Amino acid sequence: MSEMTSSLLPLSGVRVLDLTWHAAGPFATRLLADYGAEVIKVERPGTGDPIRQMAPFYKDEPGLERSGLFMSLNTNKKSITLNLKSEQGREMALGLVEKVDVVVENFAPRVLRGLRLDYGALSARNPGVVMTSISNFGQSGPYRDWGGSDLTLYAMGGPMLNTGHVDREPLKVAGRIPSYHVGATAASATAIALLAAEESGEGDHIDLSFFETWMGAIDRRTTNLLGYQYSGHISTRPAVGQMLGSGIWPCMDGFFFTTLVAPRFPAMARMIGAEHLVDNPNWSTPAARANPDRVDEFAALAIGWFIERTRSEIRDEVDKFGIYGGPINSIEDFVTNEHFLARQFFQEIDHPTTGPITYPGYSFRITSEVSEKTQPEGPRRRAPLLGEHTDEVLENLLDMDVDEVAKLRKEGAV
Repeated sequence: MSEMTSSLLPLSGVRVLDLTWHAAGPFATRLLADYGAEVIKVERPGTGDPIRQMAPFYKDEPGLERSGLFMSLNTNKKSITLNLKSEQGREMALGLVEKVDVVVENFAPRVLRGLRLDYGALSARNPGVVMTSISNFGQSGPYRDWGGSDLTLYAMGGPMLNTGHVDREPLKVAGRIPSYHVGATAASATAIALLAAEESGEGDHIDLSFFETWMGAIDRRTTNLLGYQYSGHISTRPAVGQMLGSGIWPCMDGFFFTTLVAPRFPAMARMIGAEHLVDNPNWSTPAARANPDRVDEFAALAIGWFIERTRSEIRDEVDKFGIYGGPINSIEDFVTNEHFLARQFFQEIDHPTTGPITYPGYSFRITSEVSEKTQPEGPRRRAPLLGEHTDEVLENLLDMDVDEVAKLRKEGAV
């Protein structure tokens, strides 16, 4: 491990060389940074991580330092610029490998091999290094060099079979959720491999496939596969006739979402004042309630109940009756939520381009031995400017002087 910087966070003293870009890899390394690791992000000179050029931008004005996505995914990191295609840049990268505990990358498998920066080259310089490679289909196999995206890999992994309306094409979940799931898996695998490396003194290469991560995800496919085994029926997205009591309901101050599983029907009927349906033969079994006419009749009763109440009032009622549901929140609702505020979830982070703006905080709390109220994770540092820490890292870790770095910059190596 590199020199300890704090005794409060689990990965304090761990140094990570971050060769990632876009979303899955940067989310993995941000999690490592959140848990205390020193993360040195390597970017292309001039342009940096391509996600710097992806919307949304602060005040809708594009710029390398204005991408909200980049700023969110790269807090707590340092940024250096290296031209890995140059021999000088490659040698500096290998020099940094000798000073780190972990390397994380998410290039296509052929890229680092072509640059002679694959695991064999890295472990030759640092036998104890843990290298995590995130790729579409893994570092081997007939699909290895195939391209892919959040959409195609989520679909090929299987779960998209269950998302969307039964009468329409399947849909990917919103945003970059698939990539974040892969990033979280990569961070966990890296931490486990790091623990093993500390025990054995030998590093390892984690080969993490986006495709296989989603194939192994725990979702509704487990029950679907069991159903297919016994019935031969291929399950798909739920039909409207199977969704009685489920959906998004208008209410006095917005909308409210409920999911009604079969055993909860009597409870929801009582909640909306329709107790008379519970023992009615037309409503007493799941098969009867799957009738589209029953769905429409129940919706008419439910809407009348929901529309007369606020989201807060409905939330109290679903809690009382044991119904699965929650309010549809706006961004304003999210940032003013009393629970988040009570736990001081949000953090204000200053940035040279945006000024102080509010960020979502840590997803964990670590209790200090000194005080249960202490939150040693502390405020996040802002995302780095492109190449902001190049001089600092090269001077401190590779013992270069100012003139050497200036010369490398002039030659395009940094």
